[in-house]
Amino acid sequence: MKNIEILLPAFEIEDLVEEQAVAKAPTPQAEEIDLSILPVNASLNRAVYWINKTDCANITAWRSGNKRAVNDANNRELQETLRAMGYGIIKLQGFYAEVGHDVSKENSFLVFDQNNDPNFYENLYKLSEKFNQDCFLYKAAEEDVAYLIGTNEDFIRDNGERIEAGRLRIGSLSAKAYSEIGSGRISFE
Repeated sequence: MKNIEILLPAFEIEDLVEEQAVAKAPTPQAEEIDLSILPVNASLNRAVYWINKTDCANITAWRSGNKRAVNDANNRELQETLRAMGYGIIKLQGFYAEVGHDVSKENSFLVFDQNNDPNFYENLYKLSEKFNQDCFLYKAAEEDVAYLIGTNEDFIRDNGERIEAGRLRIGSLSAKAYSEIGSGRISFE
């Protein structure tokens, strides 16, 4: 049997994966991951790289109860603010349960501090407060564990100011809260 190698640009491969035209192999846990064996998903690979290299956060301006137009406008404002601060951004589909609500899908961002801004954490905290978010997910570059950082009274009353979210997992189907990037899934458990 002869192997045939077909070279395509990463964006074309990512489109094929999203259309489920490419078979996926089982995905190992983050600490075992070898990105060279995974189907090419440039956005997921880029996210894993930044999560492991820099301080990063997951944040959104979406809020249940708001109309879609309001949430979209708030997210555009959040994205513009993050870019003006010099942070890198990858768009995500987040699945999270706000305090007192069921899990719902929301547009969110993986934000990474590519410039080592000493105010990264504080800036994300203030933005989470501004958009009345329960919390944001934060992981320092030098740590393996991420934390949910409470930024409104409901979350803090029920959970405290900071709770451990866990270590990075790729492709986990058991996570209660997770993010989808292209055809990939990341969570912290």
